[in-house]
Amino acid sequence: KRMKARAPPPPNQPSAASRIHSEHKSPAETAVISDQNLVSMKENMINRLVDFTVILPSGVEQKCTVQGSKAVMDVLVDLCSQYHINPSQHSLELKSSGTQQVLSYKPNTLIGALDVQTVLLKEKIPEEKAKRPLPRVPEKSVRLVVNYLKTQKAVVRVSPEVPLHNIIPAICEKCEVSQEHIVLLRDGITGEELELTKSLEELGIKELYAWDRKKEPNRKASVNSDAIEKEKTRLLGLFNADRSSSK
Repeated sequence: KRMKARAPPPPNQPSAASRIHSEHKSPAETAVISDQNLVSMKENMINRLVDFTVILPSGVEQKCTVQGSKAVMDVLVDLCSQYHINPSQHSLELKSSGTQQVLSYKPNTLIGALDVQTVLLKEKIPEEKAKRPLPRVPEKSVRLVVNYLKTQKAVVRVSPEVPLHNIIPAICEKCEVSQEHIVLLRDGITGEELELTKSLEELGIKELYAWDRKKEPNRKASVNSDAIEKEKTRLLGLFNADRSSSK
């Protein structure tokens, strides 16, 4: 009996030999093919038209289409020329489609290689030149005469615009008085206690009396003693003046 001939292989199916050959491709051949595919994909992206929305510095939105083979810097120049804007004073911020993330790029990056949906044409903020610090205006101060310990005097330079409680440390240091024991009086005659929330300007004084409660327990005696000393000084001045005029 005659045997039937073997049926031919189905169409569109590679022969066993070709299958074996493809299965045994070298890594170098595989790398060449993948590189070729990558180049082909890049060429397709670059040669395509890229559609995006331009947001001008004024906030106006415009639709725009450019060739994917254009560099981002050229796109900036074209947009600025189209909308009569100075390109040296502007920059582009590119945002991706979908996520709207800001894309990083170089001036020569091709626009087609980026997944761009929105382009912001932004005005550059000029860097302010480092300004020289203004000369420091000296703080306003006055000479404050402080009477203390009945016959002692001290001069302290303080600000006339701050509350008295701010200048107490300077007075205490000068007069060697503890802050816990000091009381500020208008003078040594009336014994009027000064409001520490007011300034020298508000009180209209440039002289005061610092009473030390620890060293001078009797405030009244201390005040009277100071008044006596002042009166003696006044009378002595008058006496000296009379003697001078009688000569």
